[in-house]
Amino acid sequence: MGSSGRSRTAQGAVAERAVLTDMGVLADPFAAAMLTPSMGLVASLVRHMPYRVRARSVTLAGLAARVLWFDDQVTKALDAGIEQLVVIGAGYDSRAWRFAHPGIQFFELDHAGTQQDKIRRAPRPGPRYVEADLTKQSAAEALVAAGFDGSRPSQFVFEGVSMYLDEEVVRDQLGELRRIAAIASRLAVDFYPPSNTGTSRNQRQLRLQRAARVGSGEGFKLVADCVKAVGLVQECGWEVTDETSLREAARNLVKRDAGLPVNAINKNKTLVAAIHR
Repeated sequence: MGSSGRSRTAQGAVAERAVLTDMGVLADPFAAAMLTPSMGLVASLVRHMPYRVRARSVTLAGLAARVLWFDDQVTKALDAGIEQLVVIGAGYDSRAWRFAHPGIQFFELDHAGTQQDKIRRAPRPGPRYVEADLTKQSAAEALVAAGFDGSRPSQFVFEGVSMYLDEEVVRDQLGELRRIAAIASRLAVDFYPPSNTGTSRNQRQLRLQRAARVGSGEGFKLVADCVKAVGLVQECGWEVTDETSLREAARNLVKRDAGLPVNAINKNKTLVAAIHR
């Protein structure tokens, strides 16, 4: 966390979404308004780089693929009639506005520092904000206390979170969410691979990401290859319905004319979709 208590990593992600929106890769009109002045300056500097320079970024390619894959999971859930969406470790997520629809209840759970900063910047009305520190508190218990209806099927979004938590914490949180979830509830979650996987370009990207996080207290803790990721979700009581690599998701979802290096994304980054039967 930064000195303000908000997540530096979450601000970085929303800055990338703002840049990708300017590039026409994403459609997130809410991202730029949620940037702090300093991160807004960084995003502005990146925006003024030639498109061909931005389009060489593996980091932007990976973030685009991740957002689009999770958006696809939310779309499928809404199409299936799910009316309760929960974003765990939400940061500056914008789905409560981008997917707003009468009858759909959104919950966002994160620690107090980031949430309080987001509330100052985000549009109103918004989701039901739930404060909880995932390293110390049960997300499930906090949601129930905030009015989450366990009798209604839900979509749980666990995006860009698992890698910052100990494995035991991730298992506890996913298991508890499964416990309070109604039958037909869904889960979408991503996992970061071990540091010795991927190409030399992936290794350079990882070193740059680590350098950017120095002093933030947001280092990677849980890493998992595809087999471990799928097994972990299943062991928490969820039935896995789909697993794919971030690279494959990028090939399927990122527009080709964006020119982003989708084939350079680490193929060992895993996306998992699951359901409560």
